[in-house]
Amino acid sequence: MSTFEEELLAALGGADDAWDIRAAVRRCFFYDFDGSPVRLWDGVGLLTTTVGVGDPMTLPDGQVVAANEWLGTRDGMGGNVHQAPAVADDRDGTAPNYTFGLPFLDRATFDAIKADQAKAAGRSLTCYHAIFLADEGLLPATPLRFAWRLTMQKVDFSEAVEPVEDGPVRRIYSATVTARSGEAGRSRYPGGTYTDTSQRDRARLLGLESDSGCVFVAKNSQRTFRVG
Repeated sequence: MSTFEEELLAALGGADDAWDIRAAVRRCFFYDFDGSPVRLWDGVGLLTTTVGVGDPMTLPDGQVVAANEWLGTRDGMGGNVHQAPAVADDRDGTAPNYTFGLPFLDRATFDAIKADQAKAAGRSLTCYHAIFLADEGLLPATPLRFAWRLTMQKVDFSEAVEPVEDGPVRRIYSATVTARSGEAGRSRYPGGTYTDTSQRDRARLLGLESDSGCVFVAKNSQRTFRVG
């Protein structure tokens, strides 16, 4: 079986015009929520790959999607309901926050992660590249290629009600995931920086509204305390 790189080079090899390239590359995203994995890809329909990633996942309608199946997030008009920013090379030492918008979650996954942020915080968000050769459709034979991996920091949740033609309303569950690269925190001392602002930021990442544990730290700078 050919590798991703071999197939890509073969597709680009003799082409002197973009219209001559008979292959396409799309992104696949794996959200490794504890017990509730989510797999999405930048396309239409259910993508089936040669190798599975993670565990099976359950869709809002109860359908179980296998580990090698990825749910398409593009509609028939070309719009993408999955908000996924471009991730930059972090070898320059920067580690910006990236925000990803998950368009739909089943109720069980939504409730589980909302009740326990530990199911998301500190876990990985991985992107793969899939190459589609001519006439392969949604069954690419070439293995996925690893692109990058981020660490999820927190998840914000939202619910909405959507009317359904000739039927009852439908409740939509969605989430916004904040993630950072492995370079995050490299410039900090072990244990973090004990300032009021940093402590409140850490609290928000843990899903807490606030933490005033370091509010007096600045006032105690350059002071000596005798114990005993």
